[in-house]
This record gives sequence, structure tokens and C-alpha cells, in this order.
Amino acid sequence: MPRLLTEIDKIRRQVLTEVARLAFNGQILRKIEDLPYKLYEQGIRNYRCCQFKERAVLKERIRLALGEDPVLDREPLVHAAIRSLKKEKIKGPMLKVIDIACDHCPIDAILVTDACRNCVAHSCVNTCPKKAIQIVNGKAMIDKEKCVECGLCAKACSFGAIVHIQRPCERSCQANAISSSEDRHAIIDANKCVACGACTIGCPFGAISYKSEILPVVKKLRAKSEVIALIAPAIAGQFGRGVTLNQVVRGLKELGFAKVKEVALGADEIADLEANEKTATWLTNSCCPAYKKYIEKQFPELESHLSKQLSPMAYLAKKIRLEKPESYLVFIGPCLAKKEEVCEVDAVLTFEELACLFVARDINLATLSEMALDERATKYGVGFACAGGVSKAITNIKPIKVKTASGLEECKTMLLLARAGKIEADFLEGMACLEGCIGGPGTLVEAKFARRVLEKELSEEEKELKKTV
Repeated sequence: MPRLLTEIDKIRRQVLTEVARLAFNGQILRKIEDLPYKLYEQGIRNYRCCQFKERAVLKERIRLALGEDPVLDREPLVHAAIRSLKKEKIKGPMLKVIDIACDHCPIDAILVTDACRNCVAHSCVNTCPKKAIQIVNGKAMIDKEKCVECGLCAKACSFGAIVHIQRPCERSCQANAISSSEDRHAIIDANKCVACGACTIGCPFGAISYKSEILPVVKKLRAKSEVIALIAPAIAGQFGRGVTLNQVVRGLKELGFAKVKEVALGADEIADLEANEKTATWLTNSCCPAYKKYIEKQFPELESHLSKQLSPMAYLAKKIRLEKPESYLVFIGPCLAKKEEVCEVDAVLTFEELACLFVARDINLATLSEMALDERATKYGVGFACAGGVSKAITNIKPIKVKTASGLEECKTMLLLARAGKIEADFLEGMACLEGCIGGPGTLVEAKFARRVLEKELSEEEKELKKTV
């Protein structure tokens, strides 16, 4: 089933599709200034106070789609497009806050609602360690000067009359990288951010989004350069139950990609290397860039336990670069953190961005004939897409004790226990996204559905393989 499709997803995809269409048609410089008006007329409206603010927000979304930072000034969009077209690679932090789209969410974390009944127990008063709660006119009142927002009163209230409110962007960020400016705009702390992208889903106003690399990719495709697509294992089921991987491969060829390679091929080799990597105590994976960054920024004392191996994407890209130094390598996957991973890859597109390219070129995958990949990975390499997949691949090579965690909250718990010496395992697998890569912010379908499709495809391939042996 599709992931819960929000209005934010629809708007972002509409913007990306229109920018891609203009780029493919060679009209980006001539028509980019008209795009906010066109999108508004197509129905992106009634979210803001007036049409002027709506178009101003759209302008910043278009700027991100061009691969530029949102700036909210009077600079024409064509200037951003010119700069972007000159770039070979979009660099720098990819997650950005669109200030004008931010709703300045309230930051009073603990609130007493009208559900307060002035009960006899007064558990809220008695549980507060700072004596910040009093009963005034038959209702609990919180002294904001004394309150430390510990939330104990909210937990103690039998009626649920006290609520612990947190800004949705801050709540979604397990790296604690998001805070508020003096005017209550969201701010991303680059020193803490691991680029997992959870905030892009968490913000209900679409005020946090990512810079797209569609423009440089389309430029290379139009120039008929040797553009090679490196597709992530999590691609299974992303374009619908009835669309096969081989139809996606055909679609990529129709877009202009010269070759298509499975990143799972790199995963097969990385599993072997990590299974045999020497370590004094325990080892943890390096394939998830957000998890790797999380350790480097939040648990620097555990960096020595990180695998020294490249991620499957980086490993495969390095191999291809040695064989074809002039090729243009595009990774296609579910991950926003990959956009900031330093390696031989020239550009990173999410499945969402790829879908927008297909729509821009009027390519209906379901109607295409199939085109098989030249080389296929094992089920263990493909299994890297799901939480626990890395561990399965490694234990298939070497019988060791493993511990797995998905989502940064689980990863944090696992790492705290490991730091305290309270985990008995030789290998710790951490994935920043719940369910693993199939739960990434750049996906098109719900993670559990993607897992079922992936498992079914692997099962069918295994049956076919047994028939040929």
C-alpha cells in the first residue's frame, strides 16, 4: 500500500515534476519565473493567508527543487536556475528550513487544559519537583518561571488534563538537532544533524525539505552522457505491486540512463568484508550514513567500533569509477542522508524524485516491457534494505552474536547499553530509519508493504534458481 500521502507530499512532487519537465524540455530559464503562478493556478492554494504568501512559499520550494538554498528575497528564480545549471554537483547540507512556511509553533511545552477537574488528589501539585503548580480558582496553574518541562505532572494527571506539547519538527528529530530561533522559526544545528530526514516527514507545514539534484541529472541525460543508475535494494515494490524491477530498469533506460546496476552487488561484498573485519570487541555497521553520523556526533567514544568498510553504494561506485572514469553515477534510493555521503557518486535521487522524472517524461512503468539486469545480487545483498538484513548477511558467512536496532531512538538505547558494556554481541546493526532503508523518507510506499514485496520477490527468485540447478 502507498505510504500515507499528505498534502505536503503532493505539493513537493508537483513542484519536482514541473521543474523536471521544464529541464527535460530545455525551458528552465525561459519559464521558471512563471512556475509559482502556474502551480497556484493548478490548485496549490488555500494553505496560507493569501495568494501572495502562497506563491512566496512556492517560490522557495522551487528554489529547493533547483538545488538551491531557500533565501526568501527578491532574487529572480532564473538566477538560481542559472547557478544550478552551472554546477556539476549539489553540495553542502541538503536539509533546509523554509522560514516563510514555518508556522512558528508554540513552545510552551506543558499546558493545563479545560479538562482539569480540581480533583482531590492534586497529583500534579504533589509530583512537581519544582513546586511550579498551584490550584487557582479551581484549576491547576503552572508557573512558567519555575517549570522545567519535565512532564511528570502530565503523567500523574488521572484525567489527562495536562498535556506535554512539543514542536513536531523537534519531536521527530531523535538527534536533537532542531530548535527555535528568537522569532520561533525552526533551526537545524548542522553540528548535530545526521540528515536522516525524519523532520521532513514530521513537520506538518512542509517547512523542512531537501535540496533536489534533479537538474544536474537531467542535464547529463539530455547531453546523452554515460549516466549510470545505481539502484538501492529498497526499490522493491516502490512503484506498485504490479510493477516489476525489470520494468523499472526499462523505464530508467527510457529516461536516458546508459546502464543500471544493483547496489546490492556491493552489499554482498561488504557483508563478506565486515564478517571478516578484525575487531577486539564488537563491531557496528557503516552502511547507513545517518547512523554512522549519529555515532560520530553523539557517541564519538564509540567511533573505533565502526566498520572501516565503505557503504555498498560507495563501494560499487568506486569499482565502476575505476572501470569507467568518465561516467556520471547516480544513486537512486530511499535515503536523504546519502545526499551528503562523500564518495564517487555524482548525484543522489530519492525514489520520490525518480517518480517525478517518470511523470515528467510521461513514462508509465506498468505498460513497459521488461529489461533484465546484467548481473543480480544474492538475497542477502538485497536484504540490506530491511532492518536486520545486514546481520542476516553476516551471520550467513560467519556464525556470530548480533543485535539489531532500527530508528535512532532504538539505536540510542543500543549504543548506551554497548557503551556501558551491557550488550553481549559481536556485531551491532543500526539503521536510522524504522524498518531500515524501506522506511526511509524518500520512499513511495509503506515500509511493511515494501518488506512483503521484497520477501516475495526473493522467495520467487530462489525457487527459479533451484529449478535451473
